Amino acid sequence: MKGSMVKMLIMVKKNCLKLTYLLTQKVFFPFFMQFFFGFTIINSISIAQSDQEMMYGSQYMLDEIVVVGDRVEGVLKKSTSATAVLTESELSSIPSKNLAEALNYLTGIVFVNQDASGNKPVAIIRGFYGGGEAEYILLNVNGVPINDLTSGLINWSLVPMDNIKRIEITRGGGSAVYGDMAIGGVINVITDTEDINKKTDLNIIGGQFGNKGINLSQSFNIGSHGLQLNGNLIQNDGYRDHSKFENNTISTSYVNNSLPIGRLRMNFDYSSLNQDEAGPLTEQLLNENRKQSNIMFSNDNQLRDQLDFAISFISSEKQDNKIDPYQLSVRAGMRSYNQSQTRTLQLTSQMGDSQLEDQDNQVLWSQTQYEQDFGNTKFVAGGETEFGVFNSKYYDIEKINQLSNGNGERSKLGFYLEGKHSFNKKMGATLGAHFDLIQNSGKVNEVPQDKSKINHVSPRIGLHYQYLEPKFFEGNFFINWSKAFKAPSLDQLYDTRIINFYYQEINYSNPSLVPQESTNLDLGLYQKFGFPTSAISGEVSLAYYNLDIKNEIDFDMATFKYGNISKSLHSGIEGSFGLYLANRIRLNSTFNVMDVTFGEGDNKGNQLKNIPRTSYTNRFTIKVNSIINVVVAHRFFGEAFLDDANTASLPAYNAIDSKLHLSLNRLSLSFDIFNIMDSLYNSGGYMLFDPLLQENVKFLYPSQGRYIEARIGYSL
Repeated sequence: MKGSMVKMLIMVKKNCLKLTYLLTQKVFFPFFMQFFFGFTIINSISIAQSDQEMMYGSQYMLDEIVVVGDRVEGVLKKSTSATAVLTESELSSIPSKNLAEALNYLTGIVFVNQDASGNKPVAIIRGFYGGGEAEYILLNVNGVPINDLTSGLINWSLVPMDNIKRIEITRGGGSAVYGDMAIGGVINVITDTEDINKKTDLNIIGGQFGNKGINLSQSFNIGSHGLQLNGNLIQNDGYRDHSKFENNTISTSYVNNSLPIGRLRMNFDYSSLNQDEAGPLTEQLLNENRKQSNIMFSNDNQLRDQLDFAISFISSEKQDNKIDPYQLSVRAGMRSYNQSQTRTLQLTSQMGDSQLEDQDNQVLWSQTQYEQDFGNTKFVAGGETEFGVFNSKYYDIEKINQLSNGNGERSKLGFYLEGKHSFNKKMGATLGAHFDLIQNSGKVNEVPQDKSKINHVSPRIGLHYQYLEPKFFEGNFFINWSKAFKAPSLDQLYDTRIINFYYQEINYSNPSLVPQESTNLDLGLYQKFGFPTSAISGEVSLAYYNLDIKNEIDFDMATFKYGNISKSLHSGIEGSFGLYLANRIRLNSTFNVMDVTFGEGDNKGNQLKNIPRTSYTNRFTIKVNSIINVVVAHRFFGEAFLDDANTASLPAYNAIDSKLHLSLNRLSLSFDIFNIMDSLYNSGGYMLFDPLLQENVKFLYPSQGRYIEARIGYSL
């Protein structure tokens, strides 16, 4: 522990100058401008309020927020990690069509869309992107992992927005708590409560571009038994040609609360996805017609069926003759998906390689966790197992000849220990570690590859100090040092797509990939403020991070192959600000500054691809009365480079969205307008060298223009 603390202090000293620069040049000035703007707006609006309303406004914002991001349940104000929370009421006031768009308004997370309608979101957190091929974030829904074991990818459509009660995101190296998939952070989505009550919810959606959807949820309870059924259907024709989208989701939950020492829950989820791919456009094609489809991708289509089953048992009661409670949870499940798609890889501005891919994946997993409360100390220990099988086959477009195939297996065994200790009312510490044992094996075109074994220990130590104790000015400072890692996914190792590129066969998988490792330092604070006799309250969060990464996994468009970057550096500032006038007016802002660069080689000091240096959001909410709620939201995505040499970039863009929400007893109506100004920006892209033209060509994914959506909800 002593060595870890010394290393942590050295890293703090080493990064003080860099932190000072980022704070002064990138954070304080723009943040001050946002604060000044919001404060001016609030003071310019006069709303008659009673003393009761004023008191309610301050107290409402100062309630304790319980989080589970560290596996051990605790309150946000005493967390040793950078954590942000979205409540159910906040979610309902955010203009969003899906979970990914809502998460854009949480601190420290940004999404890139390779689809104009927002149906193919890829998350960026602390500079981890993955190029759309792998995720660096672990998504848990009610404690159940959603990520695919073989690729790490997240099917965001599996989580219908209408069922979410709360979302929390813990940023930073989560490997010490959750293993290798959490190197960027962890998102916990809570959709259920301990009890399932009798309830019927119906939501109907309609919008431009042939968008329509329906969500029906029905809950029953008989004594201590509860059953919940949910069906979700979304269809749209897409903003661009050849961009139709259809997603069907069915989920069921059964809860039995009659067990003498605990609660049993079973979940079954099925998702069917049918999506066309319009493909990226060159700048010339964009200028001609940004709604057109790239002719090279006119046959591209993705069909995907996914099945999830999970069973959970949670026991919680006081032991005999002891006052200390314990909790034992056991979870197990399976995930299976089959995917068939026609994929075109743009080789030049005039030529591409189209193949038909068949892929299937199966994953079995289990988790066991024991939690004990010893008064000032909370202790948690657990283990997890995972086994996954990956198979992919590529055919020519008519599916006559098989061109290539890849097979892989992964077994994973993990153990973790974590303890939280309170020295006094103001100071506490978190100490923990995760032990991972991973073994991969596979074949590339029936040729066995060398087995890879990965043994990794991810330690973590964190401290928090409550520097302001009074109720209405609570403040918490934290420091956190950890190690994290990310193992290459099975598709990165063995997904054997052979591309005929100017009479050369290129295989973009790489069985020689090694895990990426990082050393992480986090500094941050969470501050509330309010007055018992005033209607004004608020909160501020600020976090600085520095990650020293070895062997970061990246996809090189020049070689069409996955590879390891020997060294990369990730540092930045994340923050949020909330200002509230009673329960009537709210201003919420987030900002994100990411300095993500190559640490060695020819591109040393250059920013990694598709990572914006700056991004921020603003939300202005007015609760006119008990019926009407109005929201105006602003998103900014800073300039991002499209190549490692930083010679071409994706321009910065702004977008403004709005929402009008009406609550009429059991009936609710909402009207959303996305991209009000009809801004013609591009949400993603890449560079590719064209041998015919002897120059690099820019390929871009155009954004959706102005879009209007209406929703009707009925609850019984």
